[in-house]
Amino acid sequence: MNGLEVRTSKVTFVCAVLLALILVPLILGTLRQGMSRGFAVGPLLLGLAMLALCGAIFWLVRRGHLKSVKCFTADGLTRNDGLRFAWADLSCVVDQLHSKRGMTGDFLWRTEIQFKDGESAWLIPGKIANFREVNDYVARLPCEHKTVRV
Repeated sequence: MNGLEVRTSKVTFVCAVLLALILVPLILGTLRQGMSRGFAVGPLLLGLAMLALCGAIFWLVRRGHLKSVKCFTADGLTRNDGLRFAWADLSCVVDQLHSKRGMTGDFLWRTEIQFKDGESAWLIPGKIANFREVNDYVARLPCEHKTVRV
């Protein structure tokens, strides 16, 4: 199989940065207000909860990026965190479908390319600019292909 670069869309990162630009001043203002009132519990708890929420969002975005495929080569694939996996260790490809309430049908949430050592690499359709090309490439991988609902 020939190589293929997975082109990642920048929309997720731009949205995360915009979220930080809005939330960080609000969080700092709330924490400052709570501390200026002699450690008022309400504003301090609200500020800490918003800080935890912001941290969780950034952790999820970063985790999704690091576990995603950077490129496919003739020998295997490379994730964004630098780990490389050989096609010889390929176990299966799992398409994870998700359904939303009020919507008809399922949508592809994530594709996991799983390897024998238990590791996997992700393809998240909303983050890939050349998803059709990547999806066609993955469909031709010589392994079992499964579909699960999550």
